[in-house]
Amino acid sequence: MFDAKQPITIHLRTPAGLKPVRVRFPSDDEWTERQKKRKVIVKQLGRGVSETTIPDSAEADAALLAKIREPEENAPEVDAFEASRVIEQLSQADVDDVVQVGDGFRVTMRVLGGTVSHVLHMPSAKDVFDYRRGFARVLDLPYNRQELIINLAPAAALYQKLVESTEGYAGDAPIIHQAVAVKAAIDALDGAFEESSDPN
Repeated sequence: MFDAKQPITIHLRTPAGLKPVRVRFPSDDEWTERQKKRKVIVKQLGRGVSETTIPDSAEADAALLAKIREPEENAPEVDAFEASRVIEQLSQADVDDVVQVGDGFRVTMRVLGGTVSHVLHMPSAKDVFDYRRGFARVLDLPYNRQELIINLAPAAALYQKLVESTEGYAGDAPIIHQAVAVKAAIDALDGAFEESSDPN
């Protein structure tokens, strides 16, 4: 059972041994702010090959960890790169399965502490268009580079419109899980559309 209100202890493996880091789960606003700060740079290398990097992500993760860390005596020091590992573990939401259920989809995913599922109504073409327009802002940069800025708010808005039920949560699903569920449902919808339009 995933409960965003419960404190979490992440055990970091380091050369000096296990380092316990006690935190609370970030709020939806904190996740949204973190995503906006994580600028994704895509560089086209030619011949259809591209390279994706996220510069300065460690600093954004260190700032978020400083906000959510529970105060404790003799707490171990954590550097920016270790902070990134903690935040990555908290943000874990790996899709295991997407199954069509009636006129919607059941998205099953693994998150920190267990497995959860979301049943979403099928999004309309307008829903998908509005989501894609607001979710990622793309800026063209010199030297064959693009900068992507991710905004979780459109994913959350669409999720609230589509969600029918959830399983595995003690309360509401956090925005970081909502965004993954919405993307999985849209990807499944796109895949079903491609299959149905395949002339073979």
